Amino acid sequence: MAEKIRVMIVDDIVETREQLRKLLSFDPDITVVAMAGSGEEAVAQVVEANPDVVLMDINLPGMDGITATAKLLELVPTVQVVMLSVQGDVDYMRRAMMAGARDFLTKPPSADDLINTIHRMAKLRPRTIPTQVAAATPATGVAGGMPAMRTGRIITFFTPKGGTGVTSIAVNTALALQKRLGSEGRVALVDANLQFGDVSVFLKLKPTRTIADLAPHIDEIDVELLHTVMVSHPSGLQVLAAPTAPEDAEIVRNIGVDENGGNRALKAILEFMQAQYDYILVDTTHAVDDVLLALLDLSDLVLLITRPVIPEIRGVRLFIELLQKMEFDMKRVGLIINSVDNKRMGIQPEAIERAMMPAIARLPLDERTALRAANYGVPFILQSPKQPLSQAVVALAEAIRSRFAETEEREQGAQGGLGRLL
Repeated sequence: MAEKIRVMIVDDIVETREQLRKLLSFDPDITVVAMAGSGEEAVAQVVEANPDVVLMDINLPGMDGITATAKLLELVPTVQVVMLSVQGDVDYMRRAMMAGARDFLTKPPSADDLINTIHRMAKLRPRTIPTQVAAATPATGVAGGMPAMRTGRIITFFTPKGGTGVTSIAVNTALALQKRLGSEGRVALVDANLQFGDVSVFLKLKPTRTIADLAPHIDEIDVELLHTVMVSHPSGLQVLAAPTAPEDAEIVRNIGVDENGGNRALKAILEFMQAQYDYILVDTTHAVDDVLLALLDLSDLVLLITRPVIPEIRGVRLFIELLQKMEFDMKRVGLIINSVDNKRMGIQPEAIERAMMPAIARLPLDERTALRAANYGVPFILQSPKQPLSQAVVALAEAIRSRFAETEEREQGAQGGLGRLL
């Protein structure tokens, strides 16, 4: 028989504590092991009670819930704290996450939300040693005690000009890769447009946690923390959302830059994610800044998007010249020509390729399908899978997968040859 999930309830109102206790009593797998009316009481009881999950009111008299959370985690680092507040405020949530809370519920929570959250938090709690200790354990080989099973490929989508469909292509390609890999594959989509990212809108997701909540913790990031910030799409795709407010981009930028000018926070997050995912696709803004410099350092493939429009072609061509001046490995660059319409007069894709490089994909013009997908929050690869545009993105995803499969085969062959020589 599995052990019950041990829960502590912390709230200064007696009636609220009792109501939460009654709600939890309906689940046979949960037991309330302690109740406290203040942060001070919770700190005094937590070691003896040894809960798996703590339900913490954020507005407590004396020691508030955020301070109490930090102190609880000093005493019991493995406990999972769920913050409760009548205010569904992003700033409250961010402060709570920075203190170590793993989730955030608005009061009063529904029975289903409360019970489901507790079960999810219990699964995240380490049952043996804290992450800090596991990080120093040589047996597993990676921080957090996780086996080094994946080395995720990072694919960045970029264009110097807006309106080329970068986000739409990134979203639909990520979904195509996830479908291609199936339930065993792990694909992440990172929205690195820190001020005005809208990947969540394209996927009809409402994230409560974003990259701005993760950035302050890059020196202590672990699998559990990452998973509480990632948002799941029904397809299985995992999304790291952009900040919900433009000014929150500064939280990520204030971490600083590395010696190459790359954003430290984004770089640390992506490097950690590589051990958790097969593919990490990154949507970007249209500027050469600290974020893009970090991505150029890390990306296995940088996909440049243009339409058959002279200003966009010129922008991509200038960016390619910049990469060449930087002595960037052009084998890691691919071209996507979007909105190709052979029935109209205009610049033909062959001419664009002659000016730059052969395209990894030509995506047909289908404004109606793309606009409907964006407005309804259902990507066209799911909404209209048989349309030529969707089929072209599926082919793009397969080309990306095949490209890396061939690279891995060459690398393994080279290693085998070296082994025979030695």
